[in-house]
Amino acid sequence: MKITKIICLLLVISMLVFPVILSSCGNDTAKNTNIDEKNNENNKKDDENNPENPDTPEEAVDAREQYDPKFEAVDMGGYVFKFGTRDDDAVYHPYAVHTRDLYAEKEDGDLINDATYKRNTYIMEKYNCSIEMQAFLEAGGEDQANKVVEKSVKAGDKSYDLLMTHMMIGIDSAVKGCFYDIAQFPNIDITKPYWNQGATEGCSVGHKLYMGLSDLSFSTNENLYCIFFNKQLMQDFGITDDPYKLVKDNQWTFDKFNEIIRTGYVDLNSDGKADKEDQFGYSSSSAMNFLWSGGSHLTKKDEDDIPVFDFLNEKTISIFAKAYDITINDFTFADKEWYNEDAIKIFQDSRAIFHSSQLCRVNDLRATEFDFGIVPYPKYDSAQERYYSYVDGHASMMAIPLNLDHPDWTGMLIEEMSYLSYKDIIPVYYDVVLNVKMVRDEESVDMLKILFDSKVFDPAYVMRSDLWYLWIDTIANKKTDIVSAYEKKEASYIKALDKKIESLLALDN
Repeated sequence: MKITKIICLLLVISMLVFPVILSSCGNDTAKNTNIDEKNNENNKKDDENNPENPDTPEEAVDAREQYDPKFEAVDMGGYVFKFGTRDDDAVYHPYAVHTRDLYAEKEDGDLINDATYKRNTYIMEKYNCSIEMQAFLEAGGEDQANKVVEKSVKAGDKSYDLLMTHMMIGIDSAVKGCFYDIAQFPNIDITKPYWNQGATEGCSVGHKLYMGLSDLSFSTNENLYCIFFNKQLMQDFGITDDPYKLVKDNQWTFDKFNEIIRTGYVDLNSDGKADKEDQFGYSSSSAMNFLWSGGSHLTKKDEDDIPVFDFLNEKTISIFAKAYDITINDFTFADKEWYNEDAIKIFQDSRAIFHSSQLCRVNDLRATEFDFGIVPYPKYDSAQERYYSYVDGHASMMAIPLNLDHPDWTGMLIEEMSYLSYKDIIPVYYDVVLNVKMVRDEESVDMLKILFDSKVFDPAYVMRSDLWYLWIDTIANKKTDIVSAYEKKEASYIKALDKKIESLLALDN
């Protein structure tokens, strides 16, 4: 096996981290693309054949074998299957978040690495092919692999069999006609449970799917937004509400969260104002996820699978008001960017009861002396049926570049690797790595199950509409009128979205 890495030695630039968005549905209608209902149905089917909390990863594997695509071995004569992806920037991710699910040079005792190595080895031996990966250092720009694809497609030659792309960068390449329609690609069945149905519904336009997501790329889980809480501070401030119980009892709501955080402020430096040196009830990295966690969205789909804006409604306006009240007060240390060092440091220093960020930031908390827990973002109210969370745009989405030598082989390899990841790697990742390394109590494991099932995708965010940032910016600037803010820019939002939709619908890939 080979691994080719192109390291672009450029000046490190500030990364623009785009909160990836997954739209949720305030109303569970057939036209809404935002809720991952199909994925839930597949999960329910698994549950019928599988214990709710399997004792070992092997028990989960057995129930998943029914989805084996059962491809016959084909001699591909040494065909090279090649991944294109971003490399891992230690500044943001001190582990191989963009590559460890794709490639492993050899076994080294790490559970994920070894499972990935075994999967790829099995594929190479079965089909007489090789698997390679080309990874670009993120400091050189997260669009480097996309540029290679665009240049390759224009030249009429092959770049990669599968591109793992930043979501909002990927849609720009799709609009340029660089990708195949995954929904119609040979040997791929996007209805299988190892294909995320929320991503399929959120990324499709007119039933065409130029970016998708399968269990081949499990890093989306770590880019989900969640809330951490400090157990010791809960006791110190006399908070009797148990976040775990609130979640399970369907009482983990905006109002309850807002109530709890208001017991946690202390002016530690006695300067008479709330600043980063004080004690807070909540250190917030972004107010964005409240829109989706509250059951609303930016866009929904019409009967032809076309995204349309559905932002200004009574539910969205109410959610905004509650999100503003939670974020803008003396009990909350707030910042509009997800990767704010002050916000995470406050929590690390035991100076915040709650902290919101991506799940991957749990790695920054492993050295803390206090015990912490993990819960999803709260619901709008107890009448809401389920919890929702968006995946940050930094997570990898899957796209198949044009001009492949053997599309049928590529489809076969992608499908079987997706299935093998679902069967063999996800149980290891989920039931072993998370239980041991990423959480500190049994209850958090249950919360992670809820969190991982909460993914929602919003077409407007996927298509890089600036509307998502209007929400963040309006709250960060302490402005309460989201209606006027939206109405001023509505025409430009609609025009930009319609232009991309028209471009995608015109493609015949």
